[in-house]
Amino acid sequence: MGMYTELFISARIVDDKKVISILKYMIREIEEPPELPSHDLFKLADRWQHMLIGSSYYFVPRSVHLLEYDNIGRYWCFINRSDFKNYDNEIELFIDWIRPYLRDRDGDMFAYSRYEESKEPTIYFCEER
Repeated sequence: MGMYTELFISARIVDDKKVISILKYMIREIEEPPELPSHDLFKLADRWQHMLIGSSYYFVPRSVHLLEYDNIGRYWCFINRSDFKNYDNEIELFIDWIRPYLRDRDGDMFAYSRYEESKEPTIYFCEER
């Protein structure tokens, strides 16, 4: 049956139309799938499309998301909480795909994941540039 993994993201994202359209599609703000990059995340058939909206009763039983443009900072604020079965390492692939587009400072925490049976989360930091 498999175990669930919670994913929480709180990040500032550069104003890149392709990246933002993919995120909007993933959180169901738009219905038409955008042009996808060749990253391994998007080779996972349908699994990548549902990871940011999944939820279960093993965690908070609702996914929550906010994707909003900040006119002063000229970046996108992205907050998301979801949980799903991370069968194909979707979380690690998503983190790898989104990291280059973050506006956060080097070394800042921007996300965590927590496996259903784990007491400690896995914390994700911005890359050193």
